[in-house]
Amino acid sequence: MSFGDIMLAGQMIFLLLLIVTVAVHVVFQVPYVPSRRKAIEKMLAVAKLKSKEMVFDLGCGDGRLLLAAEKKARVKTMGFEVAPLVYLLAILRKFLARSSAKIQFKSLFHANFAQANVIFCYLIPSVMPQLAIKLKKECRRGTRIISNTFHIPGLKPSKVFARDKAKGLPTIYLYEM
Repeated sequence: MSFGDIMLAGQMIFLLLLIVTVAVHVVFQVPYVPSRRKAIEKMLAVAKLKSKEMVFDLGCGDGRLLLAAEKKARVKTMGFEVAPLVYLLAILRKFLARSSAKIQFKSLFHANFAQANVIFCYLIPSVMPQLAIKLKKECRRGTRIISNTFHIPGLKPSKVFARDKAKGLPTIYLYEM
């Protein structure tokens, strides 16, 4: 096998992953929109993380929130992502950061939330009603859920941190089960 054959195979694999990722975004209507650094800092502050807690990130994207949480409070982290290229990016970031985060190529709707102390989400409004049902069913009493930008219908927020355009912060919702 020549170097050219290897390069062609690599390009074909990348193209296939790209097509699958785009299909996932279109079919499941889950775009990759990473949280900004300021939003992550605000979400972590709202969560009041404690060492050794289990933190979930639903639709973890490139893993940036997981890595920041792990660094800030020495928590255990687990993320769920369904877009192949974005998942691989999260794995790469985890590797480069020498993180112990667990990142699963899995739909958040196939995960069990029972072990989570804190759950972060930045999801589109259309999935929130189904998420609310799952959260009510699986979360333990005292679980803190922090949502970036979008309210979770069927849950009453403990506190709402209003959007601050001047600081570049979105609305952040805190729920306590």
